[in-house]
Amino acid sequence: MPVMLSEELVGRLIVLRYDRGEPAGRPPLSDLVGELIELTAEAATVRTRAGQLRTVPLSSVLIAKPVGASRREILELARIGRLGWRAAHQAELNGWLLSADRGWTGRANSVLPLRTPDRPLDELLDAARGFYAEHGLPLQLQLPLPVRSRLDAELASRGWSRHRPAVVLTRRLTGSRAGPAGRPLVALAGTPDDGWLAAYHYRGGPLPEHARQLLLRHDEVTFASIRLGGRTVAIGRGCVDAGWLGITAVEVAPEHRRQGLASALVAGLAGWGTAHGAAHGYLQVDENNQPALALYARLGFIEHHRYHYRAEPAGAAPR
Repeated sequence: MPVMLSEELVGRLIVLRYDRGEPAGRPPLSDLVGELIELTAEAATVRTRAGQLRTVPLSSVLIAKPVGASRREILELARIGRLGWRAAHQAELNGWLLSADRGWTGRANSVLPLRTPDRPLDELLDAARGFYAEHGLPLQLQLPLPVRSRLDAELASRGWSRHRPAVVLTRRLTGSRAGPAGRPLVALAGTPDDGWLAAYHYRGGPLPEHARQLLLRHDEVTFASIRLGGRTVAIGRGCVDAGWLGITAVEVAPEHRRQGLASALVAGLAGWGTAHGAAHGYLQVDENNQPALALYARLGFIEHHRYHYRAEPAGAAPR
Protein backbone atom coordinates (compact mmCIF):
# COMPACT_ATOMS: atom_id res chain seq x y z
CA MET A 1 0.00 0.00 0.00
CA PRO A 2 1.35 3.52 -0.79
CA VAL A 3 0.00 4.72 2.58
CA MET A 4 0.14 2.20 5.41
CA LEU A 5 -2.68 1.83 7.90
CA SER A 6 -1.53 1.78 11.50
CA GLU A 7 -2.97 1.56 15.00
CA GLU A 8 -2.56 5.33 15.29
CA LEU A 9 -5.47 5.71 12.86
CA VAL A 10 -7.88 3.52 14.85
CA GLY A 11 -10.69 5.73 16.09
CA ARG A 12 -10.09 8.36 13.44
CA LEU A 13 -12.18 9.36 10.46
CA ILE A 14 -10.40 8.10 7.37
CA VAL A 15 -10.86 7.64 3.65
CA LEU A 16 -9.88 4.35 2.01
CA ARG A 17 -9.46 3.91 -1.72
CA TYR A 18 -9.52 0.23 -2.56
CA ASP A 19 -9.79 -2.18 -5.45
CA ARG A 20 -13.20 -3.80 -5.44
CA GLY A 21 -12.07 -6.60 -7.72
CA GLU A 22 -15.04 -6.01 -10.02
CA PRO A 23 -15.28 -7.73 -13.41
CA ALA A 24 -14.09 -5.83 -16.46
CA GLY A 25 -16.42 -3.07 -17.59
CA ARG A 26 -17.20 -1.74 -14.08
CA PRO A 27 -15.21 0.87 -12.13
CA PRO A 28 -12.53 -1.10 -10.26
CA LEU A 29 -11.88 1.44 -7.52
CA SER A 30 -14.09 2.75 -4.73
CA ASP A 31 -13.72 5.17 -1.84
CA LEU A 32 -14.91 4.42 1.68
CA VAL A 33 -15.20 7.17 4.30
CA GLY A 34 -15.82 6.49 7.98
CA GLU A 35 -14.31 5.74 11.37
CA LEU A 36 -11.62 3.08 11.44
CA ILE A 37 -12.82 0.90 14.31
CA GLU A 38 -10.62 -2.18 13.90
CA LEU A 39 -7.36 -3.05 12.20
CA THR A 40 -5.94 -6.55 11.93
CA ALA A 41 -3.11 -8.04 9.91
CA GLU A 42 -5.61 -8.94 7.19
CA ALA A 43 -8.34 -6.29 7.11
CA ALA A 44 -9.62 -2.88 8.11
CA THR A 45 -13.14 -2.40 9.47
CA VAL A 46 -14.76 0.99 8.96
CA ARG A 47 -18.02 2.35 10.39
CA THR A 48 -19.52 4.60 7.73
CA ARG A 49 -21.32 7.83 8.52
CA ALA A 50 -24.56 5.92 7.92
CA GLY A 51 -23.58 3.51 10.71
CA GLN A 52 -22.78 0.52 8.51
CA LEU A 53 -19.75 -1.69 9.16
CA ARG A 54 -17.57 -2.39 6.14
CA THR A 55 -14.52 -4.66 6.18
CA VAL A 56 -11.90 -4.27 3.47
CA PRO A 57 -8.93 -6.66 2.96
CA LEU A 58 -5.65 -4.80 3.38
CA SER A 59 -4.42 -6.36 0.16
CA SER A 60 -7.08 -4.33 -1.69
CA VAL A 61 -6.31 -0.93 -0.09
CA LEU A 62 -4.47 1.51 -2.34
CA ILE A 63 -4.65 4.73 -0.31
CA ALA A 64 -5.54 5.39 3.33
CA LYS A 65 -5.49 8.78 4.98
CA PRO A 66 -7.23 10.62 7.84
CA VAL A 67 -9.80 13.30 7.07
CA GLY A 68 -11.16 16.15 9.12
CA ALA A 69 -14.52 16.23 10.87
CA SER A 70 -17.50 17.29 8.77
CA ARG A 71 -19.56 20.42 9.35
CA ARG A 72 -22.35 18.32 10.87
CA GLU A 73 -19.96 16.47 13.17
CA ILE A 74 -18.39 19.69 14.44
CA LEU A 75 -21.74 21.28 15.27
CA GLU A 76 -23.02 18.08 16.87
CA LEU A 77 -20.01 17.80 19.16
CA ALA A 78 -20.33 21.49 20.03
CA ARG A 79 -23.93 20.80 21.03
CA ILE A 80 -22.90 17.78 23.11
CA GLY A 81 -20.25 19.89 24.81
CA ARG A 82 -22.98 22.23 26.02
CA LEU A 83 -24.95 19.25 27.36
CA GLY A 84 -21.93 18.37 29.47
CA TRP A 85 -21.62 21.89 30.94
CA ARG A 86 -25.16 22.98 31.75
CA ALA A 87 -25.73 26.59 32.67
CA ALA A 88 -28.43 27.60 35.14
CA HIS A 89 -30.20 29.70 32.51
CA GLN A 90 -30.62 28.58 28.91
CA ALA A 91 -32.67 29.72 25.95
CA GLU A 92 -32.96 28.96 22.23
CA LEU A 93 -33.06 31.68 19.60
CA ASN A 94 -33.47 30.60 15.98
CA GLY A 95 -30.98 27.78 16.38
CA TRP A 96 -28.66 29.75 18.66
CA LEU A 97 -28.19 28.35 22.18
CA LEU A 98 -27.94 31.03 24.87
CA SER A 99 -26.39 30.11 28.23
CA ALA A 100 -25.89 32.21 31.34
CA ASP A 101 -24.52 31.27 34.75
CA ARG A 102 -23.22 34.33 36.60
CA GLY A 103 -20.17 34.65 34.38
CA TRP A 104 -18.32 31.49 35.45
CA THR A 105 -16.64 29.95 32.34
CA GLY A 106 -17.15 30.94 28.73
CA ARG A 107 -19.15 27.85 27.79
CA ALA A 108 -21.78 28.59 30.43
CA ASN A 109 -22.06 32.28 29.55
CA SER A 110 -22.09 32.60 25.79
CA VAL A 111 -24.10 32.07 22.64
CA LEU A 112 -23.45 28.90 20.64
CA PRO A 113 -24.71 29.45 17.05
CA LEU A 114 -25.60 25.92 15.99
CA ARG A 115 -27.77 26.83 13.01
CA THR A 116 -27.61 29.48 10.34
CA PRO A 117 -30.66 31.55 11.29
CA ASP A 118 -33.30 32.94 8.94
CA ARG A 119 -33.35 36.30 10.71
CA PRO A 120 -31.04 39.29 10.15
CA LEU A 121 -27.85 39.16 12.22
CA ASP A 122 -28.47 42.53 13.86
CA GLU A 123 -31.92 41.42 14.97
CA LEU A 124 -30.51 38.24 16.51
CA LEU A 125 -27.67 40.03 18.25
CA ASP A 126 -30.11 42.54 19.69
CA ALA A 127 -32.31 39.75 21.09
CA ALA A 128 -29.29 37.93 22.52
CA ARG A 129 -28.02 41.17 24.00
CA GLY A 130 -31.31 41.53 25.85
CA PHE A 131 -31.03 38.00 27.27
CA TYR A 132 -27.56 38.66 28.67
CA ALA A 133 -28.51 42.11 29.95
CA GLU A 134 -31.22 40.43 32.04
CA HIS A 135 -28.50 38.30 33.64
CA GLY A 136 -26.03 41.15 34.08
CA LEU A 137 -23.59 39.72 31.54
CA PRO A 138 -21.90 40.98 28.37
CA LEU A 139 -22.72 39.44 25.02
CA GLN A 140 -20.20 36.94 23.65
CA LEU A 141 -20.36 34.12 21.11
CA GLN A 142 -18.56 30.78 21.09
CA LEU A 143 -17.65 30.05 17.47
CA PRO A 144 -16.85 26.48 16.35
CA LEU A 145 -14.41 26.64 13.45
CA PRO A 146 -14.27 26.45 10.53
CA VAL A 147 -18.06 26.07 10.29
CA ARG A 148 -18.71 29.53 11.73
CA SER A 149 -15.84 31.30 9.98
CA ARG A 150 -18.14 33.68 8.05
CA LEU A 151 -19.87 34.81 11.24
CA ASP A 152 -16.48 35.08 12.91
CA ALA A 153 -15.20 37.34 10.14
CA GLU A 154 -18.30 39.53 10.33
CA LEU A 155 -17.97 40.01 14.09
CA ALA A 156 -14.24 40.74 13.71
CA SER A 157 -15.07 43.46 11.17
CA ARG A 158 -17.34 45.03 13.80
CA GLY A 159 -14.51 45.18 16.33
CA TRP A 160 -15.48 42.18 18.44
CA SER A 161 -12.44 40.90 20.31
CA ARG A 162 -11.19 37.31 19.99
CA HIS A 163 -10.27 35.47 23.16
CA ARG A 164 -9.80 32.06 24.78
CA PRO A 165 -9.01 29.99 21.66
CA ALA A 166 -9.34 26.27 22.37
CA VAL A 167 -8.75 22.92 20.70
CA VAL A 168 -11.39 20.18 20.94
CA LEU A 169 -9.74 16.76 21.11
CA THR A 170 -11.41 13.39 20.72
CA ARG A 171 -10.55 9.73 21.17
CA ARG A 172 -12.28 6.42 20.74
CA LEU A 173 -12.71 4.81 24.19
CA THR A 174 -13.45 1.19 23.36
CA GLY A 175 -10.30 -0.70 22.62
CA SER A 176 -8.17 2.28 23.63
CA ARG A 177 -4.62 1.83 24.77
CA ALA A 178 -4.07 0.62 28.32
CA GLY A 179 -2.57 2.84 30.95
CA PRO A 180 0.79 2.18 32.56
CA ALA A 181 1.09 -0.65 35.05
CA GLY A 182 1.07 0.33 38.70
CA ARG A 183 -0.71 3.63 38.13
CA PRO A 184 -2.16 5.34 41.20
CA LEU A 185 -5.67 4.60 42.43
CA VAL A 186 -8.36 6.83 40.95
CA ALA A 187 -11.38 7.30 43.20
CA LEU A 188 -14.73 8.08 41.58
CA ALA A 189 -17.69 9.72 43.31
CA GLY A 190 -21.03 11.18 42.31
CA THR A 191 -20.31 14.45 44.10
CA PRO A 192 -17.07 16.37 44.66
CA ASP A 193 -15.79 16.30 48.22
CA ASP A 194 -13.97 19.16 49.95
CA GLY A 195 -10.59 17.87 48.77
CA TRP A 196 -11.75 17.81 45.14
CA LEU A 197 -13.17 21.32 45.34
CA ALA A 198 -10.05 22.68 47.02
CA ALA A 199 -7.88 21.19 44.26
CA TYR A 200 -9.81 22.85 41.41
CA HIS A 201 -8.69 26.36 40.48
CA TYR A 202 -10.43 27.47 37.31
CA ARG A 203 -8.07 30.00 35.71
CA GLY A 204 -6.26 30.32 39.01
CA GLY A 205 -9.19 31.29 41.23
CA PRO A 206 -11.24 29.48 43.89
CA LEU A 207 -14.66 28.10 43.04
CA PRO A 208 -17.76 30.10 43.94
CA GLU A 209 -20.80 28.17 45.18
CA HIS A 210 -22.67 28.56 41.89
CA ALA A 211 -19.70 26.90 40.14
CA ARG A 212 -20.18 23.81 42.30
CA GLN A 213 -23.84 23.78 41.28
CA LEU A 214 -22.89 23.93 37.61
CA LEU A 215 -20.48 21.01 38.02
CA LEU A 216 -23.26 18.92 39.58
CA ARG A 217 -25.97 19.91 37.12
CA HIS A 218 -25.95 16.67 35.16
CA ASP A 219 -27.72 13.31 35.26
CA GLU A 220 -24.65 11.17 34.44
CA VAL A 221 -21.59 12.69 36.10
CA THR A 222 -18.61 11.52 38.13
CA PHE A 223 -15.74 13.21 39.93
CA ALA A 224 -12.32 11.55 39.84
CA SER A 225 -9.54 12.16 42.32
CA ILE A 226 -6.13 10.84 43.32
CA ARG A 227 -4.93 11.18 46.90
CA LEU A 228 -1.30 10.98 47.98
CA GLY A 229 -0.19 11.39 51.55
CA GLY A 230 -3.73 12.09 52.71
CA ARG A 231 -4.15 15.00 50.26
CA THR A 232 -6.06 15.28 46.97
CA VAL A 233 -3.40 16.05 44.36
CA ALA A 234 -5.20 15.37 41.07
CA ILE A 235 -8.81 15.70 39.93
CA GLY A 236 -11.06 15.42 36.91
CA ARG A 237 -14.74 15.39 35.99
CA GLY A 238 -16.55 13.13 33.55
CA CYS A 239 -20.07 13.14 32.13
CA VAL A 240 -21.81 11.16 29.41
CA ASP A 241 -24.15 12.55 26.76
CA ALA A 242 -25.25 10.84 23.53
CA GLY A 243 -22.50 8.24 23.71
CA TRP A 244 -19.73 10.77 24.38
CA LEU A 245 -17.66 11.10 27.55
CA GLY A 246 -16.86 14.73 28.30
CA ILE A 247 -13.65 15.13 30.32
CA THR A 248 -13.34 18.45 32.10
CA ALA A 249 -11.76 20.04 35.18
CA VAL A 250 -8.54 18.03 34.93
CA GLU A 251 -5.99 19.51 37.32
CA VAL A 252 -2.84 18.18 38.97
CA ALA A 253 -1.04 19.91 41.83
CA PRO A 254 2.13 21.57 40.42
CA GLU A 255 4.51 19.56 42.60
CA HIS A 256 2.97 16.28 41.35
CA ARG A 257 2.99 16.94 37.61
CA ARG A 258 4.85 14.72 35.13
CA GLN A 259 4.25 11.69 37.35
CA GLY A 260 1.50 10.07 35.28
CA LEU A 261 -1.39 11.32 37.42
CA ALA A 262 -3.25 13.02 34.57
CA SER A 263 -2.90 9.87 32.46
CA ALA A 264 -4.30 7.80 35.33
CA LEU A 265 -7.24 10.21 35.73
CA VAL A 266 -8.10 10.02 32.04
CA ALA A 267 -7.87 6.21 32.10
CA GLY A 268 -10.16 6.05 35.14
CA LEU A 269 -12.69 8.38 33.56
CA ALA A 270 -12.52 6.48 30.27
CA GLY A 271 -13.33 3.24 32.06
CA TRP A 272 -16.25 4.88 33.82
CA GLY A 273 -17.49 6.42 30.58
CA THR A 274 -17.34 3.10 28.73
CA ALA A 275 -19.34 1.45 31.52
CA HIS A 276 -21.95 4.19 31.10
CA GLY A 277 -22.36 3.75 27.35
CA ALA A 278 -19.78 6.14 25.93
CA ALA A 279 -17.80 5.03 22.87
CA HIS A 280 -15.83 8.25 22.39
CA GLY A 281 -14.38 10.93 24.63
CA TYR A 282 -13.77 14.63 24.13
CA LEU A 283 -12.01 17.38 26.00
CA GLN A 284 -11.29 21.05 25.39
CA VAL A 285 -7.82 22.50 25.86
CA ASP A 286 -6.50 26.05 25.62
CA GLU A 287 -4.59 26.15 22.34
CA ASN A 288 -1.61 27.74 24.11
CA ASN A 289 -1.37 24.94 26.68
CA GLN A 290 1.33 22.97 24.90
CA PRO A 291 2.10 20.56 27.78
CA ALA A 292 -1.56 19.51 27.97
CA LEU A 293 -1.83 19.15 24.19
CA ALA A 294 1.30 16.97 24.15
CA LEU A 295 -0.02 14.84 27.01
CA TYR A 296 -3.37 14.19 25.36
CA ALA A 297 -1.69 13.40 22.05
CA ARG A 298 0.31 10.70 23.83
CA LEU A 299 -2.95 9.35 25.23
CA GLY A 300 -4.38 8.98 21.73
CA PHE A 301 -6.48 12.15 21.44
CA ILE A 302 -6.61 13.90 18.09
CA GLU A 303 -7.85 17.32 17.05
CA HIS A 304 -11.51 17.43 16.06
CA HIS A 305 -11.99 21.17 15.63
CA ARG A 306 -11.21 24.50 17.26
CA TYR A 307 -13.23 27.35 18.65
CA HIS A 308 -12.81 30.75 20.19
CA TYR A 309 -15.00 33.48 21.61
CA ARG A 310 -15.90 36.87 20.20
CA ALA A 311 -16.88 39.50 22.76
CA GLU A 312 -18.84 42.58 21.92
CA PRO A 313 -16.99 45.86 22.42
CA ALA A 314 -17.99 47.73 25.55
CA GLY A 315 -20.72 50.24 24.82
CA ALA A 316 -21.39 48.89 21.34
CA ALA A 317 -24.76 49.80 19.92
CA PRO A 318 -26.83 47.69 17.55
CA ARG A 319 -26.42 48.48 13.83
